[in-house]
Amino acid sequence: MSEERGDGSDRIVTRRGVLRGLGGALAAASFAGTASADKDWLNVVEYGADPTGEEPINPVLEELPRDDDTILYFPEGRYLMDDEYRHVGFQGFGLSGDDATIVPDPGYDGRWLFKLGTYSQPGDDLYVEGLDFDFTADHTGLRAVQAQVSDDLLVQDLEVVGQHDSGKFGPFLFDITDPSGIGSIENVRIPEGGEFSKYTPGDIDVGPTGIIVSPYHEGKLWVRNCEVGAWPDNGLYCSTDSGRVVVEGGIFKNCNIACIRLSGDYSSIHDATVVVDSHREDDRNQRAIRLDGGAYNWVENVEIRLSEPNGRAISILNDVEWARIQDTDIVVDGDVPTKAVSVSPESGKVDLINSEIEFNTPGCAFHVEGPGSPDADRVYVLKSSITGGGDGTHGRHAVRIERGNGTFDRFDVEQTGTDYRRAVKVLGDGCRFTWGHYDATHIPIVNESDGTTFHGITTRSLDGYEGMKILDGSTDVTISESAIYNDVWEYGDVDVTYSDNSFL
Repeated sequence: MSEERGDGSDRIVTRRGVLRGLGGALAAASFAGTASADKDWLNVVEYGADPTGEEPINPVLEELPRDDDTILYFPEGRYLMDDEYRHVGFQGFGLSGDDATIVPDPGYDGRWLFKLGTYSQPGDDLYVEGLDFDFTADHTGLRAVQAQVSDDLLVQDLEVVGQHDSGKFGPFLFDITDPSGIGSIENVRIPEGGEFSKYTPGDIDVGPTGIIVSPYHEGKLWVRNCEVGAWPDNGLYCSTDSGRVVVEGGIFKNCNIACIRLSGDYSSIHDATVVVDSHREDDRNQRAIRLDGGAYNWVENVEIRLSEPNGRAISILNDVEWARIQDTDIVVDGDVPTKAVSVSPESGKVDLINSEIEFNTPGCAFHVEGPGSPDADRVYVLKSSITGGGDGTHGRHAVRIERGNGTFDRFDVEQTGTDYRRAVKVLGDGCRFTWGHYDATHIPIVNESDGTTFHGITTRSLDGYEGMKILDGSTDVTISESAIYNDVWEYGDVDVTYSDNSFL
């Protein structure tokens, strides 16, 4: 059904008719009132928009009604835009495409295509779906969609085709400005990434970011099943302090600075894949995941593969109050020195639970910085393992614990690399190691701290060295019910208590 205007032309398409035309693809979309049945769907072609890509559609868009509860519907075609479409303060609005492609005019010198709400004039109840953005022409690439709403955001099935090479804002920004608001970003694909600004006509520092969640985000935003390629400034960049971002699924690849840069209280990443398998000349630090800050950041069931490492797998920075890495697999290959998991000195508690790190490059697989006192914020490692053939040319120890008060329970470390490769060095006071296995080509465990407890562990040098070395000045060290191959080397003045051990 359609509403017939006085001039006989059909302008408004009902939602039922559009759903039929889309083969029911939108029928499953239900999100807090977005795309609800009482919205008016305006067919932009029926209003005069050119679907062939020959004439700009902006004059037509500007004349369309901006009533609340309105969705602009783009039938199959190509739509040329030579200016931004800006709509703020709305109550119920949307863009919907059916095999529709938006093409920026190469002569357009602006920065946005669709600017929907601002942080000072956010909209409410926004729905955007089913649009492609063609950035294949030279020096194209803009902010395709910037959406800042107080509540109720659903964005799904958007794709950028071609590389963003204009030196302008990256393609997407999404914020929920109300602390109680919610939104969801689903199936957004930007696989071809962006070019560094030094090679483009624009002036953005370094280059564009793929998806931004800005400091104005204060609500909760899901980012589901997105594909993010190589961006020069970050892939997904969450710079909120108080808002929450939950990443579910998706693949993130080869971004500079970080593929996923997360912040915000209770922000988390689940079931995602993060890959660094190539880098460009100007890529300087391609971290897979960077945790910037928040009361609790959680990385769970994530697969991280660094076959061409140019940065760390996970960086936990100082403003993170508590981080948990759980059920996560990390593989680092190559010959470039790096770290798998790095914990900054002023960060809070850190958990590594039921996770596996395979580390086949020089460097440190797990590096914990921080105060060495026994009352430091705890690092808790449970049922996790570190394996691999990384050598000792850039740091002999696969695990370096500089922070005190660590607990390492059923933590297994096996290092088969050359050049004096060791498993663990303990530098923080008051750490506890229980029921783990530690194998390395050189001496597996080196202790240079006070109050360390080793209980029920097995430690063995694969090349016949001592199973453990206690360095000069170490006091109040306890080794009990442990299996130690080739004895313990007490180097200098040490204080060690032994109880019920097996020396093999």
